[in-house]
Amino acid sequence: MWLWHAGVLQRMSSKDRLIATLRGSSGAGGALLCIGVQFLQVVVAAIPGEITSVAAGYVFGAWRGFAYSVIGVTLGSAFNFSFARIVGRPTLERLVGRDTLARLDRSLDNARTRSAMFLLFLLPGVPKDVLCYAAGFSGIPLIEFVVLSGLARSPALLASVLIGTGVSRGDYRSLIATAVVLLLAIGGYYWYRRARKDDGSRQA
Repeated sequence: MWLWHAGVLQRMSSKDRLIATLRGSSGAGGALLCIGVQFLQVVVAAIPGEITSVAAGYVFGAWRGFAYSVIGVTLGSAFNFSFARIVGRPTLERLVGRDTLARLDRSLDNARTRSAMFLLFLLPGVPKDVLCYAAGFSGIPLIEFVVLSGLARSPALLASVLIGTGVSRGDYRSLIATAVVLLLAIGGYYWYRRARKDDGSRQA
């Protein structure tokens, strides 16, 4: 509520205002602010992560923006995971919704192997910030969860940062190339998933 009344959430939800805020900080302060912004966008699931990652790439460039983003997202994911274990399921259901949590529980139950859980965090369209809360009720250790989710979230994070870097430099060819690769990767996965479903139906 304080973040909302202070206008922090509004600035973080606007790419132009967020870029101006990050540009206003220099040196270590700018790095810490970027890490803090990425941390908050994971903890407060309503903040769009794509905006914060694009802004990080726009202001700090590809590698610094990516490094700051990874640190912030990793810390936020670890916080969500630990917070769920501390406050318990009833409290978390009131915060994120019982139906949402139940749906993510079913996804995690189906992801019986570490590779399947990795795939959940890799796929687009899955609410990964809320998934971190749900993962807190799984049996996976915190360190293993942080490594697994961090590696899985890195490709999409890097792509968003590269898009921001391309926009800041006016390099729209690399921007288009990044977008095309992302779309091909997403389309290829869903084509593969649909093909497997069709094969399973025919075998049945």
